[in-house]
Amino acid sequence: ERLNIKSAIHQMIMETESMTNTRIYFSSYVDNLNFAADEEDAIYRIIQESITNAIRHGEATQIWINIKGAGDEIILTVRDNGSGCEEIEQGFGLRHIRERVKMLNGMVDFDGSDGFTVTAKIPIRWSEEYD
Repeated sequence: ERLNIKSAIHQMIMETESMTNTRIYFSSYVDNLNFAADEEDAIYRIIQESITNAIRHGEATQIWINIKGAGDEIILTVRDNGSGCEEIEQGFGLRHIRERVKMLNGMVDFDGSDGFTVTAKIPIRWSEEYD
C-alpha cells in the first residue's frame, strides 16, 4: 500500500530508531505535504539515503530532518551529529541524492564541517490535484 509522504517518513523514522541507537527528529513547516509522485519519491529517497549515510559513515546518534516551503520550492535539510568530514567523497549515496535532485531541477549542497548536512532545494509543482 502506498502511504502518503508524511506517513512514509514517520514509518521510516520509527523503523530506523528501533533498529539503531539513533534518535531522529522530524519537523515540517509545510501545511500540506502532498506532491507529485516523482517529487514524493525523491524527497523520501533523499531522506532515506541521508539517514543511512549519517549512521553508517558518520556514526550519528541524532538526526534532524526539516522541510520548509519557500515560494515555489521546498527546502529539505537533513543534519546529523556524526563525525562529519573535511573532504566530501561523492560515493554512490551522495551521487544518487544529487541525481534525484537534478531530475527535479533542484540544487543540493553537502556540508561536512559540523556533523554532516544535506540541503536540497527542490522546485515543487504545487497543485490541488494531489490532495
